[in-house]
Amino acid sequence: MALSKGEKRVFDWLTTQKAGAVVPYKDVMDAADWTETSLKTYLSKRKLAPFLQKLQDKKLKVLMDGTDISEEFFHETFTQTGPENFTVSAGDVLSGELEKYELIEPLGSGAVAHVWSAKTKRDGTLVAIKVMMPTANLLQPSILPNVRDRFRKEARNGKTMNHPNIVRYLDLGHMDKVPFLVMELAQGSVASRLKNSRQLAEREAAEIVTNCLDGLAYLHEEKKSAHRDIKPANFLEFPNVVKLGDLGIVKWSDYDPAFTKGGTTTRQSVQLGSWFYMAPEQQESPHDAVPASDIYSLAVSWIEMLSGGLPSPQAIGASGYKLPTIDPRIGDLLKRMHSYNPSERPSITEIREVMEATYK
Repeated sequence: MALSKGEKRVFDWLTTQKAGAVVPYKDVMDAADWTETSLKTYLSKRKLAPFLQKLQDKKLKVLMDGTDISEEFFHETFTQTGPENFTVSAGDVLSGELEKYELIEPLGSGAVAHVWSAKTKRDGTLVAIKVMMPTANLLQPSILPNVRDRFRKEARNGKTMNHPNIVRYLDLGHMDKVPFLVMELAQGSVASRLKNSRQLAEREAAEIVTNCLDGLAYLHEEKKSAHRDIKPANFLEFPNVVKLGDLGIVKWSDYDPAFTKGGTTTRQSVQLGSWFYMAPEQQESPHDAVPASDIYSLAVSWIEMLSGGLPSPQAIGASGYKLPTIDPRIGDLLKRMHSYNPSERPSITEIREVMEATYK
């Protein structure tokens, strides 16, 4: 891949900028040797959407630190090219920034990526690799830049996570222009366990919830971010601990609502979260999810673990779900956690206090 002269001028200028800076049109026009008409055309076609936000008075807001922009990411975004006819197979070797990895077998797939088990070529350590392979509806030019940006943010911000209840991100790389992430490999998920056992004992479910609360406290308080996809499938099991996984739609603290509300992501193209676990405010507007939205989703997950079935949003709203005989303090706590109004949901500290008093 080689940037054209025009692309190279824009890329070089962007690498000198800091996220949050406000610059006049003229700065970009001078750097790129563009006319104002050219700049407006590129802005209207969203070729610069991940990098610059249009403001009033012919000004632009810089959305990314220059040090975070690779030539490959810029080129793919600016030219709106996407992965075509890309496949991976067992035995393929992927080169990350730190290691080389040999794919073993597929573990699952979603709208944005496929996940494989793999081993390092150096010493055979087992890992999980998430390869960006969007479904066809996400390859549209108006959507793909946002998908790439979310994947890039998951890679960049995921590597900054350092908590025993958050899955560790180990490495990243590209294969034939397609990005991938490397994470620690879980033994399984709570969702898989529920498929086999249907429901969990009260104290077993409480232990999982405690692990999730610890991870959420770190995410909410230290990282100022909401997970937005709390559910048993993302409660990953490791020896003696459960960790929160899949940071793909986390509402990171550097999230820019002007970009994600600007038409690059729609409810039809990328549903930010899993509908039956979503808090009402997240169902209404995924971009407005807050930490309390994760508390709601955790309550739905807790009910599912206790009852062995996922209640509908209507049942949650009416407290019409059935639970086995449990301590009434936990039943009351669950009702508060799935309150319609986010401000009425208990904090993580309050939840911990009730659980400690119940299970002391």
